[in-house]
Parts: sequence; structure tokens; C-alpha cells
Amino acid sequence: MAFDRWRRATEDAVEINVIPVMNLFMVLIPFLLLGATFFHIGVIPTSTPTLSPSDSDVPKTPTTVAVNLEITQDLLRITASSVSLDPEELEALSAEWPKKNGEYQVDALQRALVEIKQKYPESNTLTVLPFEDLNYQVLVSVLDVTRNRQVGLDAKGEPKIEDIFPVTIFSRFVPDNLVGENANLDEEGQPLEPEDLEE
Repeated sequence: MAFDRWRRATEDAVEINVIPVMNLFMVLIPFLLLGATFFHIGVIPTSTPTLSPSDSDVPKTPTTVAVNLEITQDLLRITASSVSLDPEELEALSAEWPKKNGEYQVDALQRALVEIKQKYPESNTLTVLPFEDLNYQVLVSVLDVTRNRQVGLDAKGEPKIEDIFPVTIFSRFVPDNLVGENANLDEEGQPLEPEDLEE
């Protein structure tokens, strides 16, 4: 008798119609795949400067220099720093290029960086100090010439790319009046206003 009840229950069971759900997915999947092609993400790999007590333990490498690129409203300026080079040698690596016809002289910048790279091939770090209101697209165009360059074609006719300074570090300007032990800063690290200094 129990078997009869089970048989009647299975005969009365209604099958779920999944065709409408499958049709919905068949319509949605192409739209999702098409929509994914409209997103293009550009990434500029960078790192932040760090300071640790072990920095002084790093062995000196005379063939390595760190280049600083200063981007102001009117010019591009590079300076170099190294733990092993004389100030006169570092000064010889410095250069600046004012804007020409309202544009930064990125070609001259790249030539100077290539010369430094050829002289110190182990160098790969560039610290960028842009001014606050620098246009993002202008920044990208400047960074493009500092990271690598095309040096011809390979056997397959593809562009041959050579690294210049592939490691980019962003930093910020420190005003002259804030340098030193007696810098006047508020609780948030911002410079105090003149009226606050009088108090």
C-alpha cells in the first residue's frame, strides 16, 4: 500500500520547466561578453619611497645612480644621486629643459636618460616629482619616454624595446622653509600660517 502511495505521488509530480531560464541566460551571456570588451585598464607600475634602518647596510654600488625627474609648470629638470660618486660627477649628470612652444622637451629628456643609462647600466630607478596640477595625460607622455625606447626591429620585424629607467617612484616637493630640524608644522604635518607663527 505504501508503494501505491509513492507511485501515485510520483505520477502526480509536476516537472519544472527550465526552458525560460535557459533562454534568459542565452540572451544575457552575449551581452556580458560584448560589454567586457569595452573596458581597457592601463596600469603604470610604481612604488613608494621607504626608509628603514637597514638602508645604511646596503653595499655601495659605484655603477648605480638614482635619477630624480622634476616636472614643473615651465620645465623638466633631472638630477642624480649616488652613494659613491663625487658631487662634481653628479652635477655633470644634471640638466634641465624649458618648455618649447608650450610643450615639454621629452625627446631631449630621453636622450639624457639614455646617456646616463649607458654610463651606469645597472641604474633603473627614476624618482618623479610632478607639480600638483600636472595633467595626467601629460604625465603619462613624459613617463613613456623615461621607461623604455624603441631601438629598431627584431628578426620578425617587430619593434625591439630597450629599458631605460623602468622603476618609477612618485614623490612630492619639500619647500625650502620646511627643510631642517626647525621646520614649523602643525599637528597634521602641514606648514603653519604666518599668523600662527606669531603666536
